[in-house]
Amino acid sequence: MTANEPPNPYSPPTSSSSDGRANAPPPAANAAESVRGAATAAALLGFPLGAGFYILGRRRPAVAFASAGILVGALATASIRAPAPKLFLIALGAAVGLWLAAALGTMKARPGPTPVRRAAPWTIVPIALALLINAAVKHWLIEAFQIPAGSMIPTLLVGDHVLVRKGRADITRGDVIVFEFPADRSVDYVKRVVAMGGDTVEVRSGVVSVNGAEIPQAEVKNDPNPCPTEIGEPGCWFARETSGARTYTIMFDEHPAQDHPRTVIPPGEVFVLGDNRNNSYDSRRWGTVPVDHIKGVVTMTWWSRGLGVTDVRWSRVGSAIH
Repeated sequence: MTANEPPNPYSPPTSSSSDGRANAPPPAANAAESVRGAATAAALLGFPLGAGFYILGRRRPAVAFASAGILVGALATASIRAPAPKLFLIALGAAVGLWLAAALGTMKARPGPTPVRRAAPWTIVPIALALLINAAVKHWLIEAFQIPAGSMIPTLLVGDHVLVRKGRADITRGDVIVFEFPADRSVDYVKRVVAMGGDTVEVRSGVVSVNGAEIPQAEVKNDPNPCPTEIGEPGCWFARETSGARTYTIMFDEHPAQDHPRTVIPPGEVFVLGDNRNNSYDSRRWGTVPVDHIKGVVTMTWWSRGLGVTDVRWSRVGSAIH
């Protein structure tokens, strides 16, 4: 092409520099992608639910999702502490649905006219807030535990995942509690309270007496529950026991029952037994539990799975613990 010829519109574009910077995406596009990445991370991992929309500059959906998430979270917490298993399952389903909607909505949404500046710090804030709130809830309100052994059969089975109402102020006879094992406080145990500080307790031939009165037991005839495989014996039988305001099922088998002599429980301590009465390592062997070792009361089972990966016990999901 000579100096007098017009430029060829079909010729390839020329680079303004040898390193091809003229073909690089404009800074605005890079900024938009950075904001979207930060918003997606906040939506998946952060709190509140609308954090991703907030980073994108979409304030209305951010407020809507945040408000709905806080409401559902409060409802779930209240249903666990009550306990109200059906309400908990509804709240859990709503929480999962809101989380998915917020995450997918954030991924598809376009940045608004005023997205946040410096997206990276705004990703850290909601994620750190989520971790902080999770730690606070676990410390003061609710904590989840998995049952690793069979000492509480038939109330709790190996593989049950339970939720615990934190606190020790309202502990009473009949409560199923999680506590730090007195001999090693790094280990958590789960048992049932049968006597409180100041009570006189005795266990003889499987029957518990508190303050001179036997805790009522009624043998369950033709119980539909089979003998659990965890006990390692073919023969077992069940009884309904009433302690305090709770009535629950306990189990005996062919192992010899362990007695406990008449003992006065020291103030500020509790005497605990497993519902699998002949196969429980409990206060009959190692003594009482100081109240300040108690983490809380088991209220419900939120998940349960046997030994197999697909062995889900659906009937136990969302069941209250008595």
